Amino acid sequence: MVDHLYEKCNLVISTLRTAQPNPYISTSLENLLETLSFQKSTLDSHHHGPSQDRRPFKYSDYVKKAHGDCFQQNADKGYRETNHRLTIQDMLLPCNIGDGSLQDVAGLDEAKQIIKEAVIMPIQYPQLFQGGAKPWTRLLLYGPPGTGKTKLARTLASELRCPFYCVSSANLLSSWIGESEKLIRDLFQHARQQCSQSIIFIDEIDSLCRKRSLTEDEHIRRVKSELLRQIEGVEDDKDSSVFLLGATNCPWDLDSAFLRRFQRRLLIPLPNREGRRAIISSQFSSLPLQMTDSDWTNLLNATEGYSGADLMHLTMAAAFQPIRDLQSSRFWRFTDDNKITPCSSDTLGAMQYPLSKLPAHRVLFYLSFCMISQLCL
Repeated sequence: MVDHLYEKCNLVISTLRTAQPNPYISTSLENLLETLSFQKSTLDSHHHGPSQDRRPFKYSDYVKKAHGDCFQQNADKGYRETNHRLTIQDMLLPCNIGDGSLQDVAGLDEAKQIIKEAVIMPIQYPQLFQGGAKPWTRLLLYGPPGTGKTKLARTLASELRCPFYCVSSANLLSSWIGESEKLIRDLFQHARQQCSQSIIFIDEIDSLCRKRSLTEDEHIRRVKSELLRQIEGVEDDKDSSVFLLGATNCPWDLDSAFLRRFQRRLLIPLPNREGRRAIISSQFSSLPLQMTDSDWTNLLNATEGYSGADLMHLTMAAAFQPIRDLQSSRFWRFTDDNKITPCSSDTLGAMQYPLSKLPAHRVLFYLSFCMISQLCL
């Protein structure tokens, strides 16, 4: 009786599996056949029948369990594949990210010139890069935090209007075994399929490519090996239009194998005097800044060692200081362009009003050197 039922079930399931175009359902039917074969062998080994204290075998329970397990495995696999596609789309920033051009970045003249030669000119003048003058495809930016490495990468993508993948270790590392390596392969494959030049920017690349050690997990070793293989693929593929850009604050933590893969390692230093003045001036381009050459000299001396991010935070804090002073001002005067600005009580033509009594669209303030220098001390 059992052999007859098994043969009929085996025939029906095999027929369904052959005619089923869906690979997930076909896999589930194959697993079901294996379950039936196992249960038949179990019954054959106990052909004398179950003992009095053993629960009778229920064929339907095993079918339901096998079908449920297969369905859950296929559902998890489909979810992870869908999640891969969504993750890569999240890394891909729109071409109109609106960060301006390289000329809008204050300072860093040498870095901007090298990036222009490495990426922009090969696209604009491909006939110039023949023979030994091959354009670079892998560039590492390193330097102190806040010096503009990420800003350079974003402005480069904005100027070229090309696909820009902004990647970090949080995007690539997964808790599923083997998923991180697959995600790295899918990322580079997705970039190669673009119809134009594409840029993969890995921020804080030292979190992925630290020096290997004996105590390192096997999972991390596989991730590094796959990333090395994909970086090599960018170099070996002559038709590839992928440009790899990495950024790190700790180049000494990078594994030597990864350092060797980058054709150029470019230092992004702290801004010099001209760079600091350009950054501060750009932050107050729409505000009147009353500073003499002596004030600029003292300010630039006081901001020695500041990064670009430090200067931006400084100017933002300085811009709020006159706004606080406006609330306590009581004496005002008219400017040459018929605006109203605070003044002292002994100023010629001063008028006494609270801020609430003045027309809001005509109130103006001037940022002085004293307001900025107080924040530097």
